[in-house]
Amino acid sequence: PLDFLFALGLMIPYQMYLTIGGGQDFIENGERRCHGGTPYPWLCGAFVANREGILGVFGYLSLRLISEDVARYCLWPHSTILRTIQSKKDDNMTETALHNTLSTFRQRRMSIMVVLLWTIHFALVYRMEIPTSRRSTNVSFILWALAHNLTILLCIHSVIIRSAFSEFGSDISTRFTPKLLHAANKFGLAVFLTSNIMTGLVNLSVDTLHSSDAEALVVLSIYLTLVCGGAFLLATASK
Repeated sequence: PLDFLFALGLMIPYQMYLTIGGGQDFIENGERRCHGGTPYPWLCGAFVANREGILGVFGYLSLRLISEDVARYCLWPHSTILRTIQSKKDDNMTETALHNTLSTFRQRRMSIMVVLLWTIHFALVYRMEIPTSRRSTNVSFILWALAHNLTILLCIHSVIIRSAFSEFGSDISTRFTPKLLHAANKFGLAVFLTSNIMTGLVNLSVDTLHSSDAEALVVLSIYLTLVCGGAFLLATASK
């Protein structure tokens, strides 16, 4: 809760500056250099030239703090679920069943949070007319980033807990992990480097700022296919 309150203390005045104080227009349309008359022209010039990164600290710090509380709510077992698991342990419940109980708890909590985050995000965008802006890292962007990433995490978690698994006694380490996730985890560095190189190639070859939604979808589909295919090839070659 303290992380969330601290994040609110950062985001409320920052969003007021963006919306009421002209900060959004300054970030998106302001000049990249200072004119004469400022007491410290070099400092002013450094600020206006890097204003997105400097002012974005408020947004990204808030994002980090809120994500910590979201993780505590959704993923990290707390006193309630631990008491439930402990009571079922006393009933001689198997280790696999206990693991499934915890997975169900996480699945339910993530589902609740995904719906809540998307609802607040759309309310900010369409009711309060605060457009999502990565450049200013405003409150709509923060809610979008949280909702988007938690949705992906929920989908991955759903695939894992619903995948077939084999049991040997109470050993849950034999759970089946989808091959794509296993390949990406095993060759994380190679996948990361390949993704970054391909991102650079896309930025050099495609006018991403003026691409249509259909073009963006095609580019992303090809990008993900190549990255995932590369992970599969590495996993196959290492056998």
